[in-house]
Amino acid sequence: MSSAAVSERRLVDIDPQHSRFRIHRDAYRSADVFEREKELIFSKCWLYLGHATEVPNKGDFVSRTIGGRDLIFMRGRTGTVAAFFNSCTHRGTRVCRETRGNTKSLACPYHGWVFNTEGKLVSMNTDTGFAKDINADGSLDLRKVPRLEDYRGFYFVNFNPQAISLKQYLAGATEFLDSMCDQSEAGLTVLKGEHSYSINANFKYLCENSYDGYHLLPVHVSYLEFLDDRLKASGADSAVNFIANLYKKQGRGRGLGNGHGALESWVPTGRPVASWIPPWGPEVKKEIDAKRSWLEGRYGKEKSDFISDVQKNLVIFPNLVINDNVGMIIRTIEPTSASSMRVASWALGLPDESEALRAIRLDNFVSFLGPAGFGSADDIEMLELCQRGIEHTPVEWNELSKGMNGAEDSRVEVCGPADEGQMRAYWAQWDRMIRGLEPLEA
Repeated sequence: MSSAAVSERRLVDIDPQHSRFRIHRDAYRSADVFEREKELIFSKCWLYLGHATEVPNKGDFVSRTIGGRDLIFMRGRTGTVAAFFNSCTHRGTRVCRETRGNTKSLACPYHGWVFNTEGKLVSMNTDTGFAKDINADGSLDLRKVPRLEDYRGFYFVNFNPQAISLKQYLAGATEFLDSMCDQSEAGLTVLKGEHSYSINANFKYLCENSYDGYHLLPVHVSYLEFLDDRLKASGADSAVNFIANLYKKQGRGRGLGNGHGALESWVPTGRPVASWIPPWGPEVKKEIDAKRSWLEGRYGKEKSDFISDVQKNLVIFPNLVINDNVGMIIRTIEPTSASSMRVASWALGLPDESEALRAIRLDNFVSFLGPAGFGSADDIEMLELCQRGIEHTPVEWNELSKGMNGAEDSRVEVCGPADEGQMRAYWAQWDRMIRGLEPLEA
């Protein structure tokens, strides 16, 4: 099937009259669709690269694969943050083989070409053979990514020079990024360590899963029972009863524009920023109460309550997940084929929080989303079961109609916390881009 043929197919079926929203299963399993995604989505959308606190010092660098390209994220000796393609301009060799570090220069391991931290070629490891002015135009310097912009320390790249600005692209997602950054005058910091793993499923299954409130009770009951044990020991109410009786009555799913979406929910896990629960003990309550008082004085009660109490699962189209719930995490989803992905995640914290609160934050993270957490293992199993199921069944469509309420534009639909409107927001944008109708260009 040609790339053009993919664009002509009906892969997303929206039928408002009958409240039906369906995704053809080829969108999750077709190699041709995957190639079209690389061409029209991963080459045109803003993709998350890293956070400013990962390269705090001059000479700091991180190397990552973003949208299928190997990149170097670096703070140069001049203090400027840049993103380079990780490829020597001589023969194409990958210049940087370390995942992170600090350096005065980057040396190609093949022929010894050396580049400074601003990407300029400073040595060709020879005095003969090349014209003296061969790099007068800078064409042999490390190639910069066409676009690099940040929003409050979150750096994104775009391989399309004509792309709209990052802030335009983020649209309503900025509200959720702000609610995280505003938790402290010191902002956010990425904590040490990376959790990376592979999943044998299409990357969009994990995007859907990351803000799907519908699956919470069936899939994560073991985690809720774990919470029950902790809550009951301190005399608090049952988490399972809360989810069964109150979860659907609070919160919402939201489309935020440009394919982004979020789930706002209430789950009785507590939030280290400013929502205390009895299992944490009285010693941290004073700090949490003080933080809540500061938030309310600075932002007012409505925003303070949103920051403090609401669990937030944000998906930034096409492959970034940011959770501000049981912990704060950044999770990037790098598709490696139509039916496989590589996931990397990092925990976030507040630079000015106490050691006790930092320990609680990390415990929340690892107990649910960490390498041995309840949530990750449960979700990975479900996603791989989904992929295995669609590979052999004659059923053509996946159903994403729950809570469909006649919104004129699915990309900004608002629904209940256990509905699927935020996923429809994603797929409506995906459909427009895969058909070449939404270039997101200035």
